[in-house]
Order: sequence, then structure tokens, then C-alpha cells
Amino acid sequence: MTQLAAVNLNITSWEIIIFAFLFAGGFLLGLMLGKDKLFLILLGSYVSSALLSIVPIKKLLPAFFKAEGNFVVMIVLFLLLIGIVYFLFSKSVLRVKRKVKREFFQTFFYGIFLIGIIVSMIFSFLPQDLISQFSSLPLQVFNASLARILWFVIPLIFIGIFRNKK
Repeated sequence: MTQLAAVNLNITSWEIIIFAFLFAGGFLLGLMLGKDKLFLILLGSYVSSALLSIVPIKKLLPAFFKAEGNFVVMIVLFLLLIGIVYFLFSKSVLRVKRKVKREFFQTFFYGIFLIGIIVSMIFSFLPQDLISQFSSLPLQVFNASLARILWFVIPLIFIGIFRNKK
């Protein structure tokens, strides 16, 4: 018991909110949207992050990026692209079925993966002076290079393992 008391995590209230948002948001998204819609939004986050890393946004829209600290434009653009890709995929071949069988286990993890990818991408857009205000735990979970890779790879493995076999 004294060993547990000796552990000092140095977690601030904002960091607790981030982790609570991850789990509660994943659970609520799973309940509200269902597995198929979450899958499309998760796919949209992959496409959105790929587009933002390939397209030279700062050169195409230099008026928005005159100030160094204008990271909000990238965050809004990332979230907007997720919405656009979801809309396009939901109207295409990948559209969601009308009768959705609720699989709470999968929807919960899809929601956590989606929130985790979004928070990880938002951390990548933040300036260094803002990132330095976080303690090491959220930085290790969302902003470390290995963590960012895991947030993008683990959902693909999960989807591959639990895909519907028809």
C-alpha cells in the first residue's frame, strides 16, 4: 500500500479530462452511432490525416498561417475533413446498413480508437510551448512517436481480427 502512495503521477485536472473524454466519449459514441458509422468515421480520420500530411495546406492557404500559433486552423480542417470523408463514404458503396446489430464490445473500442486518433492528431498540431505544459503521461499516451504509430496501427489490427465473416 505504501508503494501505491509513493507513486506520483503528476496528473493535472485537464489531463484527467482528456482520459475521461477518451473512455466516456468512446462509450457514448458507440451507443449513439453504432459500429458501422463509427467505422466510417474512423476510416475518415485515416483519410483526413493522410490528406493533411500530403497536401501542403500552409502553402495553399498562406493567409491562415501567417501567425505561428495558428494551430486551430489545422485542427478545424482535420475535423472538417473527417466530416466530409464520412459524408462521402456514407453515400457511396460503404454506406451504412439500415438494420444495425449492436455489438457493444466492438463499438466501445471503435469509439476509443476514434477519440484516441483524433486526440493524437490534435497533439501533433499543437505548438511546442503548449505541449510542454502537459505532464509526461498524456504526452507518452498521445504525442510520443510510438504512441502515434500505435494509435494508427492497433485499430487496423482490431478491425482485421473482429471483421464480419460472411
